[in-house]
Amino acid sequence: MIRVAIVEDHPAIADGLAALIQGSPDVAVVGTARDVPTASSLIEQASPDIVLCDLRLAEDGDGFDLIGRHRSGPAFIILSAYWYPSYHVRAIELGAKGYLSKMATVDQIISAVKTVAEGGTAFPPAARQAASDALRVPTPRELEIIALVAEGLSNAEIADRLSLRVKTVESQLRRLFDRYDVASRTALVRLANRQGWNEEDR
Repeated sequence: MIRVAIVEDHPAIADGLAALIQGSPDVAVVGTARDVPTASSLIEQASPDIVLCDLRLAEDGDGFDLIGRHRSGPAFIILSAYWYPSYHVRAIELGAKGYLSKMATVDQIISAVKTVAEGGTAFPPAARQAASDALRVPTPRELEIIALVAEGLSNAEIADRLSLRVKTVESQLRRLFDRYDVASRTALVRLANRQGWNEEDR
């Protein structure tokens, strides 16, 4: 019997998913949680084999934080509405064993649970491709600058907001343009949106 815990911040979704998964003769749902502290307690007390984990949680951290706390524990399969390349890369780096869209069918989820329980991984081809296509994430300071560019601030306004010299902001932006082969501030913001960099603070 495969013991599964579900971490999802919407109780109705968590309960519905638990009821559907529980219908499989090979799977037992040992509990649900909606935030990192409760999920950590559930993992420690129920010792699940697999954790189906959303990324956006109620409070006190996200799914990535939970995986980081329990890297030597159960296998994690991320179940998320967010399909950003940077998220796939981070999931792999943290040791997650799968990444599924919330649009996945119950059969697909159960199949992924069984595959991971047998020692395999459950990353759909699209997720693997997205991970391979992901670019290096900018530094925290660069992310701040990109976020302010997205807000429409000028270089002078960004410099004032971050207590930097205008020339420093200009040089940072030039490096970003060169690194990611973009020609304008608008293109840089679009790239950040596609890669999910503007979601790094979740």
